[in-house]
Amino acid sequence: MTEKIKDKVFGEMEYKHSWVKKDSFLFLDKAYVVDIVAQAYKNDKILESQRENYLNYKRYIEEHKDEIMKKLIQYCETTYNVDNVPLEKCLIPKTIIFERDGSWGILFDTDYDIENGVALFVINNQIKIGPQDLFL
Repeated sequence: MTEKIKDKVFGEMEYKHSWVKKDSFLFLDKAYVVDIVAQAYKNDKILESQRENYLNYKRYIEEHKDEIMKKLIQYCETTYNVDNVPLEKCLIPKTIIFERDGSWGILFDTDYDIENGVALFVINNQIKIGPQDLFL
């Protein structure tokens, strides 16, 4: 049987190697259902820093939307050698993860790199983009 909690900020979460729930996420004006993950080891509670980042991530994305889009487009063009491919055809958000070190990120699936995907991480207020395994 899996453990469930009702966190004061995240709401109902279930433990599956981390605290997880499904939620809607708007990316490029399209709604997606993604996993919201608060990274944790067995018997770990959700940290206050994870709660704060969860409360603020949508605002951060909105405030930095132009920079995020520019960096994602640049990454896709240079890494996959494609030009003028709309991001919504290149990237599908699957998970938003809130790490225990204060960083958080969005994990994307992409047909251009099925094995590694793409991650956008915010580390110390700096936007970093690369393959998912670079951050996980």
